[in-house]
Amino acid sequence: MLLIVVTCAAAALACAAAIFMFERWRLARPGGPYAAADFTGIVLLVATAVGWLPWPSSDRVLLWACIALLVIQGAITDHMKAIRGLRALAAIAVAWVLWGADIGIHTVKLPFSHSFVNLGSAGLLVGMIWLAVCGSIFARVGTIPRVSLGTGALTALTFLAVAALQPANASNFSVSVAASVAVICLAQLPFTRYLTTGGATGGAYALGVVIGVVAISGALKNTAFLVALLPLLVISVPLFATVYSWLADLLHGRGRGFFEHRHQHLHEILLAQGYSEKQMSIVLLLGETIVCVLAVMLVWLIKVSFIVKLLLVVVGLAAALVIPYVLLRMMRPANPPERAPEYDILGVRVHRVTMEQAMERAAEFIREDRPHIIVTTDAGGIIRARDDERVREIMNNADLVTADGAGVVLAARLLNLGIDTRVAGCDMVEEISRVAAAHDRSVFLLGAAPGVAEKAAEKLQERVPGLEIAGTQDGYFKPEQEPEIIARIRQSRPAALFVALGAPRQEMWIVEHMEQLGVPVCIGIGGSLDVISGLKQRAPVWMQKCGLEWLYRSVKEPARFRRLGALPRILYLTAIEVLRAPAEPLAGAAPQTPTPPPPQE
Repeated sequence: MLLIVVTCAAAALACAAAIFMFERWRLARPGGPYAAADFTGIVLLVATAVGWLPWPSSDRVLLWACIALLVIQGAITDHMKAIRGLRALAAIAVAWVLWGADIGIHTVKLPFSHSFVNLGSAGLLVGMIWLAVCGSIFARVGTIPRVSLGTGALTALTFLAVAALQPANASNFSVSVAASVAVICLAQLPFTRYLTTGGATGGAYALGVVIGVVAISGALKNTAFLVALLPLLVISVPLFATVYSWLADLLHGRGRGFFEHRHQHLHEILLAQGYSEKQMSIVLLLGETIVCVLAVMLVWLIKVSFIVKLLLVVVGLAAALVIPYVLLRMMRPANPPERAPEYDILGVRVHRVTMEQAMERAAEFIREDRPHIIVTTDAGGIIRARDDERVREIMNNADLVTADGAGVVLAARLLNLGIDTRVAGCDMVEEISRVAAAHDRSVFLLGAAPGVAEKAAEKLQERVPGLEIAGTQDGYFKPEQEPEIIARIRQSRPAALFVALGAPRQEMWIVEHMEQLGVPVCIGIGGSLDVISGLKQRAPVWMQKCGLEWLYRSVKEPARFRRLGALPRILYLTAIEVLRAPAEPLAGAAPQTPTPPPPQE
């Protein structure tokens, strides 16, 4: 058997390399359009011929003939797409032929008993449906050979592991075919760039049917639970990718004409969002790896109770969905699409800006010389806005709202919104001061404990040459003192007012007095004056970049731990949003809220 496997690997490597060089030469020549072609089926056919036929066995020869049939019909249907339905007939014919050679599921053992049930002709029907489904879902990912070949290799390796754990239930035929398919798929991975052209998927369909044969020939014949579940597990990722758009259409009321139009495949949706084939392959194959490991664990724990295995399946499948999804959203698309200027994050409007863009907006506000409010929000701010209508109204009507917190950025990325940069209020204090100084204007500091604003003002003047401080005022003032403070701020005519009264009090105070103040840029900055003055130390830069500043501050100030409840809550609400509207997070760049008109100069 080892010689067969090595021969298949060498033949697949040589054939794929030859096709790669020929196609690179052919496609580089002027001319076209070129005919659609999927050479993965050719490689499979040639490699199995070289590896199997010199050491013939009736089962392998029969399967090779079936592969030849599948490759031929795949090539025909790639050129005549109107008759692609014939592929299912070819898969059904393969199931019927192999059934006659005793390759299929004939009996299973009922759960919680020692009784075996003979499936009879129902086993043939199941085999026909199974092979047609396997071929179809592999064809759906066939335009990305990395995914179809990677899935084929992982699936075959999984059944080899299953055979090693349960050798009594594994036949030489199933082991040799699984090993051959694994090395043939792996040998083609370095040459995927030129293996498929023109949207052809015939080779992927043939590979899917062969994987289906490996599944039913290597299926464990002792429990109905594993006979039904194991094959579904190892193809679950391409299966999920296939049905995703169908479910999304149904959930969003697009069921009319459901079978009359072509549904976008998951990888097509991700391509439209700017993700590269390499990025998609990494994510989908990670999910496939997780479910394949889950399948092997189920066989390893075959004597464990049914309830434990069922719980393991639930946890494993959840991990196979969540981990790749989070990884995908943490990636920056290789070719990002045009994004909206602002988004609705769980009912709260947040602008998509970098620090440079935020400062450009601040400069515009100063030039307009009329009151504006900037709000910086973290996860706690989003949660407060959801719970408090007044806070939500303030944020949704603010002139600029920035994401000041790792939780907000994470939620936006999981929802596939264009906000992927944190613009912290503490950083904005110094940057806005630079903008004010560039316009020969001053800033006013309001809030914090007595003496802190004065110390922060000194530090800002050291960092920002030419900065003028219009005045300072601590945050421990009484309501009857407000008119005097407001008058002092108005008379000093600063370009920016930094209010450090804590959220949401500071935003409410600004909105209440904004017209009286007449300051072009008003911004709530929380505890930033404590940090700028040196009273408190900010997290190291590496923690800021990793989105862990919240953890550093909580460790330094244990009283802040009670605020961390907003982080799991915003993640929970984000997960609910993703599950509630699966098509919307994948839909891409459409703005969630109306875009405001540009400010008038």
